[in-house]
Amino acid sequence: MYVLVLVACMNFGGETHCQNFERDHTFVSENRCRMAAAIERGQYSERSQRRKDWLNYDWQCKPTQVTLLEEKEAE
Repeated sequence: MYVLVLVACMNFGGETHCQNFERDHTFVSENRCRMAAAIERGQYSERSQRRKDWLNYDWQCKPTQVTLLEEKEAE
């Protein structure tokens, strides 16, 4: 399982500060996660252009850790 994370990095006064925004949905494959990231990137394209001098967006697909308890609840 994979989760999509939007990483927003702001540049002010020569310093960069980043914040992660984990999306609620999980994906069964990295490929599906990357497809969702591409769609979301398109939705942010205008905003990204307006803010490109001080804010950078990066979409990352990260594997999730599924615990044994979560697996049992899904059954």
